[in-house]
Amino acid sequence: MNVFPPAPLIRLSLQALDDYINRLPRTMVVVLNEWGEINRCNPVFLRETGYAASALVMCYVGIIFESKSFQQLEHYGVFGKGHSAASTEPPPQVYLIKADGVKLSVTVQSLYAETEEGGRNLLFLYEQEPAHYPNLLERLGETMLTDADTGVILIRPDSRVMDISPLACQVLGVPKPFVMNEPLIRFFATARSEYELIRRTLENGAPVRNHPITWYQGEVRAELLMDVGLLRSPTGGMEGAYVIFKDVTNLRSLEEQVQRSDRLAMIGQIAAGAAHEIRNPLTAIRGFLQMFRKTMAIKGMDKEAGYTEIMLSELDRINNLVGEFLLLSKPKNVVFDYVEVDAVLNEIMPIVASEALLHNVVVNWEPENSLPQVMADREMLKQVFLNICKNGIEAMTTSGGTLTVIGHSELDGAERRLIIEIHDTGPGIPVHMLDKIFDPFVTTKASGTGLGLSVCQRILHEFGGTIRAVSKERGALFMIILPY
Repeated sequence: MNVFPPAPLIRLSLQALDDYINRLPRTMVVVLNEWGEINRCNPVFLRETGYAASALVMCYVGIIFESKSFQQLEHYGVFGKGHSAASTEPPPQVYLIKADGVKLSVTVQSLYAETEEGGRNLLFLYEQEPAHYPNLLERLGETMLTDADTGVILIRPDSRVMDISPLACQVLGVPKPFVMNEPLIRFFATARSEYELIRRTLENGAPVRNHPITWYQGEVRAELLMDVGLLRSPTGGMEGAYVIFKDVTNLRSLEEQVQRSDRLAMIGQIAAGAAHEIRNPLTAIRGFLQMFRKTMAIKGMDKEAGYTEIMLSELDRINNLVGEFLLLSKPKNVVFDYVEVDAVLNEIMPIVASEALLHNVVVNWEPENSLPQVMADREMLKQVFLNICKNGIEAMTTSGGTLTVIGHSELDGAERRLIIEIHDTGPGIPVHMLDKIFDPFVTTKASGTGLGLSVCQRILHEFGGTIRAVSKERGALFMIILPY
């Protein structure tokens, strides 16, 4: 007696299984565990049936089939490791029950797979409808929903997600199968104002164009522009809405750099013109104060001599501030040469360590073997590293902490970059100040001038490099990036 051939057997990882079923453009797939419970569904199944993955996972597979159809499929053994029924014919046409109760005529093919978490039975469900070849507009829609550079969300009238593109999944931070047919508000919990814009569009049809959003996914920040519009039927009825995200993070970053450079150039020009006029009277005042101090010491006026010491130290502070102003202008006499960055860091580490010791801070310097050379000015590069390390140490003065310096290189496409990470365990940088921390006169210190980071950024720009600040769970991280 002939029996129906057993389902094919393959071996693959769960990650490979997910990648495979999620890439299928028009085939519905349901994956079962060894007990016949639904383990996962692909986005096509969720889109065509209207189910949410959260409503099906760990439910017995019979929930999605008409009872008579389920009995037929059981008879043919398609839910097990292999078919067992005494039949030479394939499984019959059966009915799938969609989320709204409507029956969908399908045929079922089975594939058994061994994974690291046990056996998985893949059910491929094919609709019994005449072959349909998408037209140009349909192909455009499919392309947008699979384009990695376009964020698209299609929304049903009840505000549930009908379909979503990879970039939109990346923005929301959730895999596609866990977004399909779920309420959109679940993924906009931290962006209620944006959700209200989408909801109002569904209610009154008012479109949204180029609405700016700053979206945080963990420690990653994205600058987006959001468009929202209605989708209407040929008769004019509302069938849903679309949300399109445009990632403009790089453009915003470039605009901010240009604006910051303009501000630094303006301050530099003012400083260069004023420094000479400020330092001339300072020199005269300092000379007379030194003379007074000497006279007072001779006459035993120790109290008055102490006052002159205070005034002289304040003059030194003014002089240093003027020097920082001058560094905001384009550095003069820059000596470009190949610089061994690990050698520069090794030179300054004793200075950093002695400063850290005074503040109960531990310094961890973790160099990579033979860091690449960069084209820069050695002394100015040393100034940048010292300034950032000193800032980190001063941020931990209350109860001590750890300053970690790590150097490594990476290849990003055709760009080769050297990255020095300086991480402290202080209070960190408030999120609202991350965009302003490199602006002149912006500081988190009670007695800081707010010029140190601006100077560091200007120096690094001269070498074609950049500096970034990230607020971590414990402390702040500064990344100094230089081309090599």
